[in-house]
Amino acid sequence: MSIFKTQPISGGHTWSITTKLGHIIKIAETLYGKRDASYTLLGVELTKKKNPQIWFPNYGDSKNIVIQITENCLNDMDRAVFQVAHEAIHCLAPVKNNEVSVLEEGLATLFAIDYCTKNNHGKHWNAQKKEYVTAQKWVEKLIETDKHIIKKLRDLEPSFSKINKSLILKINPNVPEFLITALTKPFYTNPSPDFT
Repeated sequence: MSIFKTQPISGGHTWSITTKLGHIIKIAETLYGKRDASYTLLGVELTKKKNPQIWFPNYGDSKNIVIQITENCLNDMDRAVFQVAHEAIHCLAPVKNNEVSVLEEGLATLFAIDYCTKNNHGKHWNAQKKEYVTAQKWVEKLIETDKHIIKKLRDLEPSFSKINKSLILKINPNVPEFLITALTKPFYTNPSPDFT
């Protein structure tokens, strides 16, 4: 059945990808801090592109954002939830032109896997590309230092792309420099070294 269809049930309706999006955002905000509410999150749509993404429809001076997921999600709620959960992290503090850090992509990957596992959308999801797996491992290493560190960082600097060495050390001076260097690099233009 289509991820956009819902059925009446006692006390309401079954969940569509739209209602799942609301739950995903709520969990992401609880774990990692509030979403930048100056952006209007319009919802989820399908794209012919090979990878999910967020995009910014231009309606003059408005700040809108849409999550696009791949067409093979149309009748596969588990796949759709995995992709939406990943992109939901990018909706917390949207940046244009792929200016995301390793920290942000690693967290998006980790969150998508965890959300699906904890909410019965499959326990088999993982990143397919090496650079996403590496970013995820760097984030897991950071969270080992303090499971709430990302929320603490975003309380002081909501934009993942602006989280830097001095801020990380302010929150936790015990985070190793190699880890900080790996996490604060731009994901697309200067990826982190392999995780060792």
